[in-house]
Amino acid sequence: MRAKNQKHHAWVFILSGLLLAGCAADVGKTIKVSGEQASRYGVLSAADAIAVLEKRVNEAKDAYMPFFAPNHFRGASEILSAARKSAEKRPRNELIGDIAKADAILDKGNAMMATVQTRLANEFALKIQLDKDNAARVYPREYEKSVSELSGLIEKIELGKADNIDKDKIELGKKMQALDIRTIQYTALHESDVINEDTEGNDGEDLAPVSFAEALRVYQDAMNRIAQSPHDNGVVQRAEADAMFAARHARNVNRRVIFLQKKYKKPEEAIVLDEEKRLLGISTALAHGDLRDRTLEMQAEEIAKAAKEIVQGMQKAKPADGAINDQSKPPGTPAK
Repeated sequence: MRAKNQKHHAWVFILSGLLLAGCAADVGKTIKVSGEQASRYGVLSAADAIAVLEKRVNEAKDAYMPFFAPNHFRGASEILSAARKSAEKRPRNELIGDIAKADAILDKGNAMMATVQTRLANEFALKIQLDKDNAARVYPREYEKSVSELSGLIEKIELGKADNIDKDKIELGKKMQALDIRTIQYTALHESDVINEDTEGNDGEDLAPVSFAEALRVYQDAMNRIAQSPHDNGVVQRAEADAMFAARHARNVNRRVIFLQKKYKKPEEAIVLDEEKRLLGISTALAHGDLRDRTLEMQAEEIAKAAKEIVQGMQKAKPADGAINDQSKPPGTPAK
């Protein structure tokens, strides 16, 4: 379970630096040390008190307080750092008082973390989805901007300035959802988009207008289908496959036209499509499916292979059929 949590939330430490600084000292001004906290640390030596606080700070770090309540975590951490440096120079009572104060700040930080996670539950769910989509790699600037805005909302809640954040939450949610869809579209359709760009760069719009226009139409249709159901893996995979098929087909047709243009000195996409139509007819008759997303040479090889396998299967079946017929004859019947 710990490994799973680290996988989902490792980003909190990386992104905690995006939060505003300068308020760490302020969070402790209104926090009071309880009698229990004062007595707990009061019986300890300076070294033991520092060790206990260090353990608490590490536990807070493991619980992701640097992200969900950064100012509280920073406030306690600064007190711990100061205590380590001045343990032998400061009066014991003053040192213990500060450590108890840091302990109280961490208690308040734990409560604040729960508040933050409750009020921003939808935004955190969207953040986890963006991480799952690998949005930080695909659209780093948009991702960082969304996370920065999320961090700003966290700090407003932590510092008690969140009376009017509902509008900001709605706007941020829309941005994160849009980024989620764009990321999934890019991941699924980037390769087909590259192929279409290659076809266009090789005069596909002029040399293979029918096939290239169909590739663009299928690509846009795939974009729309993914936008409607971005988290339906079946829909996304089918859209990706359709776009790839159309893109490869257009590229192969365009390349064939270029070849024929050099050979016959005239651009005729119809010649290529006629060749494909003939091969498609043979492939369909063999129940071998549509192979047009491959080159004509590959289509021909695949069809020849399929035909050979069918012939071999028929040849193997003949002796078996003869044996069955012989077994069905009455005893004593002479073989033909």
